[in-house]
Amino acid sequence: MIPAETKDAPLPSGPYSQAVISGDIVFVSGQIPIDPTDGTVPEGTEDQIRIALNNTISVLSAAGVGKGHVLKVTVYLTDMKDFALMNSIYAKTFYAPYPARTCVEVSSLPKGVRIMVDAVGETGGH
Repeated sequence: MIPAETKDAPLPSGPYSQAVISGDIVFVSGQIPIDPTDGTVPEGTEDQIRIALNNTISVLSAAGVGKGHVLKVTVYLTDMKDFALMNSIYAKTFYAPYPARTCVEVSSLPKGVRIMVDAVGETGGH
């Protein structure tokens, strides 16, 4: 297992890696909408969704995974009413054929954010 890290996404705030690589498979830890340039969390739901997805893509890319080689994405929302908005932004973030995906509603997320995203991909997809 090899850790993967990028400054283009928030650095871990606890005892975990942004991602780990095992063989050709990359496992990305949950990414929340912290702006990696200044450490802030935007107020708006749309901005939170975009930043969480961008952080996930940044970690995948740093680990050698291109958008076309993302295998599975899990999206955690604190309100399923945000599903349609998330879905529209998600559809512009990943390539068709889209990765397998699970989306669940959770009662809360770190730092009070509305979304967290984790992913699994395979290297060699740039």
